[in-house]
Amino acid sequence: MVEFNPNWYKKFIEKSNEKNLLINKVSELLDGKPKNSCLEIGLGISPYFAKELSKLFNRYVIIEREVFNGEIPENVELIQANWEDKKIDKKFDVIVASHVIYYFRNKKKALEKMLASLNKDGRIFFVVNGSTADYGHLKLAFSKMLDIKYQFTYDELKKLLQGTNFKEYTLPSIINFKNYDELHEILKLSFDTYPKEYVKFKPKIIEYFKKNVRGKKFVIDQKIFEVIL
Repeated sequence: MVEFNPNWYKKFIEKSNEKNLLINKVSELLDGKPKNSCLEIGLGISPYFAKELSKLFNRYVIIEREVFNGEIPENVELIQANWEDKKIDKKFDVIVASHVIYYFRNKKKALEKMLASLNKDGRIFFVVNGSTADYGHLKLAFSKMLDIKYQFTYDELKKLLQGTNFKEYTLPSIINFKNYDELHEILKLSFDTYPKEYVKFKPKIIEYFKKNVRGKKFVIDQKIFEVIL
């Protein structure tokens, strides 16, 4: 299980257009679908999704493991609890699990619990980084530096979803950066499984950037899995 680092997350989000892309796409996919209730798992550092998506629902609930002292929309209920441990009595039309599956102790059980928490014709939106574009290539290069075989969470999640009714969407998001040192710093969040090694191999990673990343943009293919009950 990976530990969430809010400071790394903040640096990443400030330089990425990821959230706007995801919110717009999920809103589009919800058009004409049941929207009485929504559960969002994992708040991060700000209620990015809730600010917009809560307008579409009569009831909007967020479950967040960490203490959150910031402001949330008036019509949103915030529950401080770990999804894997929290008993859920009510079911929802929609569950949003954006970039949260990395942090579960048991991904399979966490996913099964989400499916069990859906109303009939409900849907879950999972979001993970894909294995393609600049992000995927860098992950594979980094795994070679460590001499390990890397498994993308994207592949792991797709395997867990076999047997369910799901659709997959790809949204290329952009990280804007001034120089390669800044890009290395921004991407710490994506290497939180090996934080010490990521710092240790910085010179090699910078060299990789120089050879493979053109311009001042780094592309991450965001993958949305829409699971329909």
